[in-house]
Amino acid sequence: MIALSRRRLVLGSAGLLAAGVLAQNLLGRAALAAPDAASLPDAFLTVSRSLTGMPLPDPQLAQRLYQALLPRFPQLNPLLDALATLLQQHGTQDGAALQQQLKQHAAPLTRLYHALIGGWYLGVIGDAARPECIAFENIVSYQLVRDSLTPPSYCPGETNFWIRPPHKENNHA
Repeated sequence: MIALSRRRLVLGSAGLLAAGVLAQNLLGRAALAAPDAASLPDAFLTVSRSLTGMPLPDPQLAQRLYQALLPRFPQLNPLLDALATLLQQHGTQDGAALQQQLKQHAAPLTRLYHALIGGWYLGVIGDAARPECIAFENIVSYQLVRDSLTPPSYCPGETNFWIRPPHKENNHA
């Protein structure tokens, strides 16, 4: 039988606790690491840059949007290639002309275009009967106006107002 002194018990418990904290910290950082935009197809990134007007759209939102589109569009990558070609030929400056061009193509291409616009600008994809929310505060709509507006919320102050200590008011006479 092993004699277990209090000192060994405390040291062993402290070692286990330290190992647990270290493992949780390392695993947590790995899980929260930003997704790599390079893992997304080039056509998806090209179309996203064209539709958002941003040189590097949010990589986390890009990953979530792409993953949400995969089950909805079985032929996603060929559709992305076709949409990239269409946008390259006709541009995105004139929305009405682009809508007319999309009407001349297959319905899945138009649905993909609307899903991409909804995903990037609203954070929601899908039809009204089954919408899927994939983002809120990092959508393009808020990124475009972030210098003057903040996303609607129930917080009474500006973004991250709680990180500063409150001002002491001296109401005593």
